[in-house]
This record gives sequence, structure tokens and C-alpha cells, in this order.
Amino acid sequence: MEAREFLSLATEKNASDAFIIAGLPLSLKINGELTAASPEKLSPRHTEEFIRGIYALAGDRDISVLLKEGDDDFSFSIPGTSRFRVSTYKQRGSLAAVVRIISFELPHPHALHIPESVLHLADVPKGLVLVTGPAGSGKSTTLACMIDRINRTKCEHIITLEDPLEYLHSHQMSIVSQREIHTDTESYLTALRAALSQSPNV
Repeated sequence: MEAREFLSLATEKNASDAFIIAGLPLSLKINGELTAASPEKLSPRHTEEFIRGIYALAGDRDISVLLKEGDDDFSFSIPGTSRFRVSTYKQRGSLAAVVRIISFELPHPHALHIPESVLHLADVPKGLVLVTGPAGSGKSTTLACMIDRINRTKCEHIITLEDPLEYLHSHQMSIVSQREIHTDTESYLTALRAALSQSPNV
């Protein structure tokens, strides 16, 4: 199985995450349960081959950041399949990756059981909203739903600073400028300072 085939399988199975780790078979998390997606355990060599395949799918992204620093985060899309958020890292001297599968379509907030009181915060004209929680609790999706609500109902300039980009927003009533850290700008600090000169409303 190659990287593209594995990610297509993860999408077809409605997996939330895909795992590529030496000493384990290719694995998927489906409805909170880990399941093997292949019979053989991966060797460090096979793991590296798989991860290099993912970097190639991501537009030949430079793998040197991972090799030098031991960690890398990025996102990319496979047309007709899905969008993916990738976290690559080193463990026990070998390369590993966890891939979050992100639908092209933003889920409906009610299907995710996001309370209307939370979505209503998108209607407040001023203030600061903090969305917090553990990994995988839905912070990014909740924020994306709030941004989508503003985008569809108000004429604003929305600027997002993300690392990496997950959900892609098309311009509706609002203009949405999505900036990915390390790709579109040097850092959060640089982007935040620049945003003040970019006529932001959100």
C-alpha cells in the first residue's frame, strides 16, 4: 500500500486519524477505536518511505525541517479525496506521522452538537473569544463554524492565522484571508502585527 492509497482508505473508512509508526501496522482511528489497516508491521525503512510519499503528495514539501528539528506540521489536499493535517515527528530514532483527515465540507454545527449559545458568540460585534480544550476536542472545527457563520451573514474582513491551515473558507459575504504560519508568514507575531494594517474586522 502506498501513501495515496492509505489516505484514500482512511477517507473511505471515515477515520479521524491515520498513524504511520514503526513497529506497528498502518493504523486508523475510527469512532475512537484504533484498527490495523494492513497486516504487516512497519519497519523504520518502510515508515520513512511512507512519510516521504506524504511529503511528495504535499507538493514536494521540504522534509529537511523534520530531519533537522524532529517535528513538522503541515496540511494539504488530494483532489477528489480529502484534506489532511499532518504531524510528523521522530520517535526511537525513526520517523513517524499522525494524519488528521479533514472533510472538504465544513460539518453542520448542529450535527456536531455545537450549542447555539456558542455560535451566537460570532454575532457579538466586539470582544475576545477563547476556544480551549484538549487535542481532538473540536476547537478548530468550532472556530471554523463560527468563522463560516460570520462569512455568510456579515460584510467583514476575516483574517485567520493558522498552523497549519485546516478548513478552507471561500469568500461569501465576507472576505476571508487565511494565513498559514511558516508558509504565508514568518511567525504568529509577525502576522499579528501585520494584520493591524490589513483592515481586519475579525
